[in-house]
Amino acid sequence: MLQYLINVTDNTFVPVIMIALLSAVMVKSNYSHCKRYITVGFLLGFVAALIYAILKRTTGIAIREFYDLGVIIPWLVIALPLLICLLVKSCHNRFSQALLIVSSGLAIGLLSAQFVPNLLLYPFEFDVGMESIFNHDYLSKWVGYGFSLVVTLLIGLFAYRMCLRLADKFVVLITALAITILTLANGINFIQILIVRRFIAPQKWMMELVIFVLAHVNLFIFAFMAIALCLTAVLYFKANTTSLVGSNPAQVRKLKAKLRQDRRTSLWMIATVAITAYTVTRARYIFEKGVELTPAEPVTPDANGLIVIPLEKVNDGNLHRYGYKATDGTLVRFIVIKKSENAYGVGFDACDICGASGYYQRGNQVVCILCDVVMNIATIGFSGGCNPVPLKYEIIDGNMVIRPANLEAEKSRFK
Repeated sequence: MLQYLINVTDNTFVPVIMIALLSAVMVKSNYSHCKRYITVGFLLGFVAALIYAILKRTTGIAIREFYDLGVIIPWLVIALPLLICLLVKSCHNRFSQALLIVSSGLAIGLLSAQFVPNLLLYPFEFDVGMESIFNHDYLSKWVGYGFSLVVTLLIGLFAYRMCLRLADKFVVLITALAITILTLANGINFIQILIVRRFIAPQKWMMELVIFVLAHVNLFIFAFMAIALCLTAVLYFKANTTSLVGSNPAQVRKLKAKLRQDRRTSLWMIATVAITAYTVTRARYIFEKGVELTPAEPVTPDANGLIVIPLEKVNDGNLHRYGYKATDGTLVRFIVIKKSENAYGVGFDACDICGASGYYQRGNQVVCILCDVVMNIATIGFSGGCNPVPLKYEIIDGNMVIRPANLEAEKSRFK
């Protein structure tokens, strides 16, 4: 349950808040048919996500990094014009309003295209094998998935309601801040993909930036929590300081009811943000505690100068970790897992992005211990993404044979 409670929260919290802010700005602009643009933008993003999810599930042609580039690049292109439309005073003329609505609708489409694929694919990971779908593990995964989805949707609804009740200038500034933060996050993700796919040569500052973000997985979630709590605090203060003045008792009662609703919305927002904070901190700690790398089984070259591992030792379908002591004393780790009848996944216990943090087995999944990305076991042995750096091997007479020179060549990763 905790796994998908955390995954859905990580995946949806930031885009849901962003969609709520953009939707509120569009509605408050009083531009005709603005709600239609919101709906169309979301549906277009949903359709793109659905197509990707179907291709990902049924074929091997869908590559997440390329799909993400197709979402991130347009976002980076429209971010600056969107900020300008939000902040300049000329936004009050008809042309600027129209540009704001169109760019906001496009942004909402890109946001939905970015987070919906995982929501569609997660239920297919609720593997129960030949057991009944009513077993405890299967149901608990659905509970975690459904509960976190409801919480994040409520957060989006509360954020939208609060923005409609607050001053236009304040909402615009908060939205501009959120766009800036999300653009920074997408920019870092863009750099990470370019490095992983070897489209650019990584610079030292790039690697340090990406590794810092991976090591602080809650950084941008906390930033958007601060935005949500800022909205909450301002609305609650406004609800408690607004004078109950009206031309007649009916208007006073109506105002009083609205202020009471504002206070309730603020309190509900605090509660849902608290749940989110617990999920990404304490719940994540509970789920990940005890996850440690199993000791690497030492291997040494034989009389022929080759490392030989009998296949019968790695044919159980589990992850096996080995350690080779390099000439300079560095322990070079590598992993082996059987992928199919005649194929093995062999790679270093390190990747290009997370370094030598290592991998562990969780059920029938292989997971990066640093960023918690689940590996597609079929792709272990191939470069790209967070996959282990490939290690060459041969199958000879029922043994897996690895040449020490290939291990020595990558020892710098483990220093």
